[in-house]
Amino acid sequence: MIKLFILTTLLLINLNAFGFETAKNNKFEDELSAVPKISNNFTFNFPDIKLVDQYYQPVELSQMFGHEKNIVFAFFFTQCISICETITLSIHSIKDSLPPNTQIAMISIDPNTDTPEILNTYAENHRISDPNWKLLTGDKMQIIKLQKNFEAYRGNKMNHSTSLFIKKAYSNTISEITGGFSIIPQLLTNPIQTSLSKIEKVE
Repeated sequence: MIKLFILTTLLLINLNAFGFETAKNNKFEDELSAVPKISNNFTFNFPDIKLVDQYYQPVELSQMFGHEKNIVFAFFFTQCISICETITLSIHSIKDSLPPNTQIAMISIDPNTDTPEILNTYAENHRISDPNWKLLTGDKMQIIKLQKNFEAYRGNKMNHSTSLFIKKAYSNTISEITGGFSIIPQLLTNPIQTSLSKIEKVE
């Protein structure tokens, strides 16, 4: 009887894990293949905020996101196992198609927990090894201010979006992409006006 109970419990755990993995992959596929949408456009220069990456190296945000670089960035936190997994998978799926001068950043919205050591572990677990892909942490109030600049602050880390933000090199316009992430390499490669005409603008 005890053996049967243990086997039943293990079976239920495996079924739950399979169901979660399937749901996560379905969510990822939905985000990647959905109709591309730009929900916001911002004209913004990154402030002189000093953060730290997963390699314990100090980073000045305004310098890392230089004017001559393409940028793809998102807000996340390492203990999130749903939305943030989708963000990470989405970036992985487009990374090799991005122009070579593209800087990728994932900025933690839970910096008190996400130390450089924790970020480094997350990077190892998610096969993030590209030197142009930074995981960043720093002062919580500065990061909240940064989120507010992009209308991404929700007041609760469990209530953040799956948006990716992009900026084309030599442009001050930052666009929030809320679906159809597979088009991002095209947006960063082609003239931005031509590319944006193919995207639904959310008012």
